[in-house]
Amino acid sequence: MRTEALVKTYPGVEAVRGLDLLVHPGEIFGFLGPNGAGKSTTISMLCALTRPTSGELWVAGHDVRTSPAAVRRSIGVVFQGSTLDDKLTVEENLAIHAALYGVPRRQVHERVVSMLSLADLLDRRRSLVRTLSGGMKRRLEIARGLLHRPHVLFLDEPTVGLDPHSRAEVWRHVHRMRHESGATVLLTTHQLSEADNCDRLAILDHGRVVALGTPGELRSRIGRDRIRLVTSDPEECSRRLAESLGLSPSAEDGAVVVRVEDGAAVLPAVMAALGGSVTSVSLVRPTLDDVFLHYTGRSIGSEPEGGTAA
Repeated sequence: MRTEALVKTYPGVEAVRGLDLLVHPGEIFGFLGPNGAGKSTTISMLCALTRPTSGELWVAGHDVRTSPAAVRRSIGVVFQGSTLDDKLTVEENLAIHAALYGVPRRQVHERVVSMLSLADLLDRRRSLVRTLSGGMKRRLEIARGLLHRPHVLFLDEPTVGLDPHSRAEVWRHVHRMRHESGATVLLTTHQLSEADNCDRLAILDHGRVVALGTPGELRSRIGRDRIRLVTSDPEECSRRLAESLGLSPSAEDGAVVVRVEDGAAVLPAVMAALGGSVTSVSLVRPTLDDVFLHYTGRSIGSEPEGGTAA
């Protein structure tokens, strides 16, 4: 999937501003940004639901502008709000989806069983959807989105409103289904914990990509890990770290702090050099919120100024 100079404008608002992206087959790619950053507008264009103002975009090898029907047949979509029919059973919801996407009748039963097994919902196949928990419903929607074997699965804020346990369960099944199906997964999110599940991230702000890379790469660009040591003799601690490991310690609030590229790798050597003189130690890494703040000047929880792009 790729876009070139993709633009979408509405009266008085430039929602997407010259987006250039390349998403590799089989990866989980995320758009991270607050409400109004342009995430949902971009997804809507990629799903052939909204026409771009200008630019080019291809999904699953199809030009979205000239072959929208082919694009829609090649994708699965899980919207932010549930689109399940609560009055039907789990199995009936999938059967209707199969019919709408032209899945051959002789294959429907096998595919339904396969998807429900992957989602750990096979034992609930005859349950009414309204009896499922929020996490189960989300897993069912993802299973439904993959039922017709799309090349790309779009997830719009896939775990919004779920409790932490349900979010973890949904993501466990997303990774499992991605592995089994081989589909590319493209998601939007404003949740930092969710973004860590992505292979790569594009941070969007005011309709532009301001940073792109793996979660680890994005963190490493803005600063190094900090190892904070509390010891009975800070001066001796600093001397040992400098002489034994070539580090440059600094004093912060009575503690000794060293900044390194990979804190987890360096920490054992630090502890070995200091012996039993350390009373407490902590490792602090840059967060994705730090990354967002670095590139945009505000926290991800802040509303963007001067625009209402979705």
